[in-house]
Amino acid sequence: EAALEMINLQLEKTNIYAPISGVVLSKSIETGEMISAGYTALTIGDLSNLTVTVYLPENRYGQVNLGDLAELSIDSFPGETFEAEVIYISDQAEYTPRNVQTQEERQNTVYAVRLSVKQPAGILKPGMPADVIFYPWTIQKEAGSIQQPASW
Repeated sequence: EAALEMINLQLEKTNIYAPISGVVLSKSIETGEMISAGYTALTIGDLSNLTVTVYLPENRYGQVNLGDLAELSIDSFPGETFEAEVIYISDQAEYTPRNVQTQEERQNTVYAVRLSVKQPAGILKPGMPADVIFYPWTIQKEAGSIQQPASW
């Protein structure tokens, strides 16, 4: 009976428990594989706490404040908008990230702005391209540019 208890204890040590609840975004191992301590077996995302980062040029930096609300539209959900709130505004300028499409845009300095996205039922996923509207300015994340609305 002591041997059975020892085997059950050893078997219990083979279970992996996630430090957070969430959705498995990627899996780096298969059933039966051995891994070492510190190896990333799974990537888990908390889809109830998504953020989107956009980049403002220097001449628009002072027009967005912490706590400002914005609308987020996603290509996968045409006609739907999601509410977002500004939770972080960088205090240091940086060059436009490389994922911005044109070389002209990449040469400008910008400020990162992070927004917390309020989404129903976890339908949004990391990596989805998004457009963010700050009134009265429109920020297009995938293009990294600001456009003034025609009605403004």
